[in-house]
Amino acid sequence: MSARLKKKSRVPENAIIYLFACSWLFVCLFPVWIIFSATFSPDNVNMTKVFFPTDFANGISKIYTALTSVNIAKATVDTFLYTILAIIGVLITSSLASYEFTFYNFPFKKLLFAILMGSMMLPLVLYVIPLYRFVFSLGLGDTIWGVALPMMISPLYVFILNQFAEDIPSSFVEAARIDGAGHFHIYFYIFLPVIRNGLITVTVLTFLGSWGTYLWPALISGNSVMPMSRTIANLLSPYFYVDERVRMAAMLIAMIPPLLTFVIFQRYVIEGITMSGIKG
Repeated sequence: MSARLKKKSRVPENAIIYLFACSWLFVCLFPVWIIFSATFSPDNVNMTKVFFPTDFANGISKIYTALTSVNIAKATVDTFLYTILAIIGVLITSSLASYEFTFYNFPFKKLLFAILMGSMMLPLVLYVIPLYRFVFSLGLGDTIWGVALPMMISPLYVFILNQFAEDIPSSFVEAARIDGAGHFHIYFYIFLPVIRNGLITVTVLTFLGSWGTYLWPALISGNSVMPMSRTIANLLSPYFYVDERVRMAAMLIAMIPPLLTFVIFQRYVIEGITMSGIKG
């Protein structure tokens, strides 16, 4: 009898959770749907009255115009390039730092880790000018490498990978060392396979962050590099005239890569954030 009562009491709770989840999903996806519908609508229809796509031929034409006439194609390529570089860099630096903090004891280890974690609280605007001067002193201004360089280091991702690395027993590593395994062997064949899900989480988060960030790419880029965020901001400027549906098509193109990435890999992102919250 008590089991039935418990089961019945869970039904309203689940209903409330599902209702809240559906409501939140609607709030998040409604702007995407409006942009999609406005892109695939006739030119003679007011976009504020469009709720369903009705003219796919016109939408494809607007997407083609956005790709060829307002630099969206170049922005997409450039953004993919510096995002990939940022992902490769952050995977290398974060995994090496996590490996060092997990398996080695050295002077002031806890202090250095505390400073590293504390640096997450510093906003970009606080050190953007020294960073700007440093990148230009290397001759990397208005280059793909110049945009990607600051994105290759992140204390947050060191912390996330540390949570996954804690699953590796220290005795397992010691046994590998006794068998003659060196640093690189342990790193590549023991450490990296264990934190694989963490690496996927870091990859997805870096992709989403690098693709959508505005301040640094807009500051360091000029005519040679066209970040997606700066290109979209230019299209939305009142001083840049372009067909409204071309603007919608450009925003639709900009949204597709991060949206698909999150939908496909959301399980790893949730797992990484959950593990960081529980163990941290």
